[in-house]
Amino acid sequence: MVDAMRRSGYLVVALCLLMSIFMTACSRKEQEPAKSFTVRMISTGFLSGRWECEAERGLGLIAAELDADVARFRVEGESDVRARLAKQERTGAQLVFFVGAGAEKMLYSETAAFPGTAFVLLPGRVHGPNIGSIRFLPEEAGYVAGAVAGEIAPDRKVGLVRGAGGAWLEALEDGFVAGFRARQGRRRVAVEVAEGPDEVWKLRSAGIGVALYASDSSDPAVLAAAHNAGILLVATDPDLIDAEPEIVIAAVEVDVPEAMLRVAREVRDGTFSGRVFSFDLGSGILDVVLNPDLGEDREAAAADALEDARSEVTAGLVEFDGLGL
Repeated sequence: MVDAMRRSGYLVVALCLLMSIFMTACSRKEQEPAKSFTVRMISTGFLSGRWECEAERGLGLIAAELDADVARFRVEGESDVRARLAKQERTGAQLVFFVGAGAEKMLYSETAAFPGTAFVLLPGRVHGPNIGSIRFLPEEAGYVAGAVAGEIAPDRKVGLVRGAGGAWLEALEDGFVAGFRARQGRRRVAVEVAEGPDEVWKLRSAGIGVALYASDSSDPAVLAAAHNAGILLVATDPDLIDAEPEIVIAAVEVDVPEAMLRVAREVRDGTFSGRVFSFDLGSGILDVVLNPDLGEDREAAAADALEDARSEVTAGLVEFDGLGL
């Protein structure tokens, strides 16, 4: 009887020990943090404040939506890039965004040593086994913006006010002129180009009332000159609609944060492949927005022109190959 009780006691103790070990293991497992998704952003070369701000917002969105460990760095020169990449190897980043100009050659020459990391250039058109880039189709947005300008402009004349910025502005200008011409019944259109505030008055002298302000960073002097000359602008920065509501009738909108988030999801989910991620009008990333205070008659006409042009582009009815893009 005593032996039976002892054996029973030993069994209870053993079960308690097993339960204790099991609970401790479970507790440790619960306390162990899940492996984080690590994303870094490296800024290189010339970068306007607006674009850098958009990219930083994208990094913040990735942190919030994907619970990612994020950080951003500025670099100067190739040696600085190499040093930063070496640090990324030690931290084990899964995704690195390069934002700015001049990073294409470095991506091809340096990133092969980091096959476990996805590198994405913003904006760009490069690709490789672990290299991607984000490209927007400015010609499509330009076409829609040009159609809006063509509805508001009093005659077959349109202007281009050029400022500092990347190569994407050239395609934007080509699309803008094509959209303007289409709204004018595809008749011959006179195009005047101005660079800097002093030349804005040249547009007014030529009888031009609407122009595309093609710049990655707005110049207060140019905006003031347009205001004084009575030139209406289509801008590349939606914030100018609020800042200059009297002269900015519409703006090209590029949702950089959402584009970055879509790419980051693929990297996190293991479906990423090196390619050019192109975002057009149908992607929900690229669009044209109107100034809501255009006035009832002008707003209705502009909205109709915007919808008609957007439908033409998304339906594939507009050929951009002949625009010199």
